[in-house]
This record gives sequence, structure tokens and C-alpha cells, in this order.
Amino acid sequence: MRYWINSQSTGNERFMMEVYTGWVQCEIGFAVPTTHFTMKSFLPLAAGTVRFYPPPNPTMPEMPGGIVSATAVASLGALAPTEDEANLFGVDSTDVRLEAQTFGGIGGSPQCLVLNTRCGLLNCHMFNYNYSVQVITRGEPNFNQSGIPTNQRPAGGANPEGGPIG
Repeated sequence: MRYWINSQSTGNERFMMEVYTGWVQCEIGFAVPTTHFTMKSFLPLAAGTVRFYPPPNPTMPEMPGGIVSATAVASLGALAPTEDEANLFGVDSTDVRLEAQTFGGIGGSPQCLVLNTRCGLLNCHMFNYNYSVQVITRGEPNFNQSGIPTNQRPAGGANPEGGPIG
């Protein structure tokens, strides 16, 4: 969802607020010891569709499409104990970043929003986690978006099918 916002200080500058909410399906289970891992997920505009952002340019921070600020919240969704013992689970941290990605059939390495959620599990199985993200960008009315394969995952980090990395 996108909303246009006018700057309070000048009224002449327009920003766009993007809101992303949803859940990420995964299937990860751990016993002893407590295990911490980072899950990565694209923030889709629709199923299998992501937005491409212009690459950051420190010499032109006012460039259209550049991220001004972002807020991310994540919480664990469905969990189950893996053993008949005490269990522990939680979100250690979450953030959203622009990261260069590679997609088959798409030239270059477009910048995409990637949600990075670090979790910890002990004696439990996690099936999904929920997120809510708000991103403020400098107004870019005609941004690039593209369909990607539905099984495409961001580079680096945990892969829900293969288990956590790092």
C-alpha cells in the first residue's frame, strides 16, 4: 500500500509511505542448545512481485525513490514444542534494508527491500512469523516493479527449506 505525504517543514517536498504487512512461512525446529538465526524475506507488492529501488547515492540523498526512513516489527507466529521440555522462542531483532539481488531473466542487480529477522529457538518448531513494515521514500511516482519466481529467496541468510545459516 502506498500513501503520499507532504513535508511539514516546506510543504513542497512529497514523500511516499509504503506499508507492508504479512507473514512468512517457514519450517524450522531446534532442540538444545538455543539457536539464533536470521531469516530473510522480500517485501512483496503482490504475490511474486517486488519493487526495484534506485541504488543509494550518498552524493544525492534527495534522489527520487531513495529511502528516508524505515520501521520494522516482527513477531513469531505459529510454534510448537519439539520435546517434552521447557522451550524458549523469540525475535532478537528485525530490520529492513535495500539489498542488491540477482534474478534469472532480469539484468543487473536491482535493489530490493529485504526484511531481516533474527530469531532464537530452544526445544521448539517455528512455522511462521509476522511482520509490519513502513518505509518512507522520496516521491517516485513511476517506480520499477517486476515479477520474480515464487520460490526466489533473498541472497544470504536462512533458507526455510534448508534450515538456518549463520
